[in-house]
Amino acid sequence: MPVVPVWLRPRVGQGYLAEIKANRCINSSRGSATMRIKISRAGYLLACGMASLAAMSYAGAAVAAPVTGTAKVQLRYVSATLQNGQQDQKPEDVAACRKQVSSIDSRYLGVTVTTRYSVDVKTLIMSASSSLPSPVATKPLILTISLSPLGIAGQYAFGAFRPAALPNTYVLYLMGLDFKAPRSSVLVLNQGKAFNCLVSSDPSPLTGALADKLKVDQ
Repeated sequence: MPVVPVWLRPRVGQGYLAEIKANRCINSSRGSATMRIKISRAGYLLACGMASLAAMSYAGAAVAAPVTGTAKVQLRYVSATLQNGQQDQKPEDVAACRKQVSSIDSRYLGVTVTTRYSVDVKTLIMSASSSLPSPVATKPLILTISLSPLGIAGQYAFGAFRPAALPNTYVLYLMGLDFKAPRSSVLVLNQGKAFNCLVSSDPSPLTGALADKLKVDQ
């Protein structure tokens, strides 16, 4: 048999190896493309999920946010109340009250009361505080009184009964369920007298549920 020169001999397996390499390259490209598609799809789903979660969180926060506000009113009207909470109709008692709440050591008439409130209309968790000048004219400072809900139907009502800053008073704040018509009142308690003195931003404060509340608490 004639001897075939080395340079003419076919390189056994070269074509096969080249085919294998080509297939590997194709499969690798396909795998990379598939992986990129999967990664892109996963990223898209993750982004959508995060966006949905953020939107739900924002919506939930918007619904749960309490209503907050500030109301300023002036105490302009004076009434006398009997110790049982009923209105005192005697002109002399009303005149005595007007003099009392205008005096240098018990000045409430004409002052401005600023009330800050927060009301969650769904849970009915609420709070409020009223700020007013010290009734003692020789002590020019602002007193802030924390108020508690009174649970009076048909309105938002708050009160502080004998607060530490004004221990001889009841401080009251009311407003409608639409957060309008704010009213502030201060009931000055007179120990040893037949009547107390009520100074208010409301010309008719001794009506409705508030009057019933004062009858119980005085």
